Amino acid sequence: MRTVAVLDLIGLSFGALKERRLRSGLTILMVVIGAALMTSINGLGGGMNNYISEQLGTLGANVLIVTPSANTFGPGAESGLQTKLTPQTVRTIERIHGAKYVIPSFAGGGTLKSGSETKTVSILGMDQSKTVYIAPKVSFESGSFVSSGDSSGIVLGYSIAHPSNLAKPFASIGQAVFVEFSKVENQGGVEKLVTKTKAFQVRGILNELGSQSIDNVAFITLAAANTFFEKSSVYDTIYVITTSTDMNDKVETSITKFYGKNIGVISPKAMASTIQEIMGTFLGFLSAIATVSMFVGAVGIITTLYTSVMERTREIGLLKAIGYTRETVLLMFLAESFTIGLLGGLLGLAFGIAGAYVLIQLLPFGQGAMRITPSFLPTDLAQVFLLACALSVAAGIYPAWRASTLSPITALKKE
Repeated sequence: MRTVAVLDLIGLSFGALKERRLRSGLTILMVVIGAALMTSINGLGGGMNNYISEQLGTLGANVLIVTPSANTFGPGAESGLQTKLTPQTVRTIERIHGAKYVIPSFAGGGTLKSGSETKTVSILGMDQSKTVYIAPKVSFESGSFVSSGDSSGIVLGYSIAHPSNLAKPFASIGQAVFVEFSKVENQGGVEKLVTKTKAFQVRGILNELGSQSIDNVAFITLAAANTFFEKSSVYDTIYVITTSTDMNDKVETSITKFYGKNIGVISPKAMASTIQEIMGTFLGFLSAIATVSMFVGAVGIITTLYTSVMERTREIGLLKAIGYTRETVLLMFLAESFTIGLLGGLLGLAFGIAGAYVLIQLLPFGQGAMRITPSFLPTDLAQVFLLACALSVAAGIYPAWRASTLSPITALKKE
């Protein structure tokens, strides 16, 4: 008998919703929108966190990145509060206890030409024999790193050698490529754009690592980069490899103690934490908006069910007259609100997952080099679904209580 009663309640709730299809559909749509927004935001946030972890996870855990300024933007950068990274800086850091390797580098951008194809690339000049200390997982598809005395050799990251928009490789081992670098020079009081071109020979092509700081970079020697980009021996970045991860904080403290706030020192772990904190704040704001949408849906449920109680007063009186108890009527209306939450939650999850994949293609970080894939945790999906159902049931409590307290005699007399 109990099973029949439960089936009857389910049948009555679906029947009541079907009788008022438009109103019920709009109410369910409110829940769907809120659940879909929360699901999409969770998926995008999870995908972004995974991407950041993958990008910075390719760097060694005992790597510190030293930059000329602690503030890339803001007052520190504008006022010139920075330290020039020179060979003397390298020698100073090398004397710090816990610093195992100190690897200076020059960075520049240019246009790489291979036959009739061109590609804008980032170029890094460094002692390539020490690359494995910075990115332990780096390996070669073919060829090898360029020796420090080779001023014409170049190593290409996987994404440069195998661009997604070309059916054939951009360049191969032994092939000559040309790098163009443009800058503004003052000639006789007149500023002119000057372009420098240098030929390099491809010595190696790296395997795909999944990090744009490696896959989309061309590597040349430290001396070649210093001359070509006219750096005057002022480095852009210095990588410090500590003896162990336990020494990271001590080495960082020693560097900042020596140079003060005019130098930047950061670890990949701290960088990932900072980026994820910023992203978390932004996504939290969007989640709050989605949560508000869910509460708006709850208000819609209250309105729908309360109106339903008013319209079905005689029906409720008849049910009570034939033996339905207050508890049964209460459960009947709660079953309706739960059904709205159930349908809205399930459809919201489906549309939210699909919507995240659509949004990722429309946003800049969903295409090209930044290939971010939405990531959905089962716990997050379960939370969204349970929230949709819980809010729906909570919203249905008052209308259900109002229906259960109706007097059968009064209800039957209502026109």
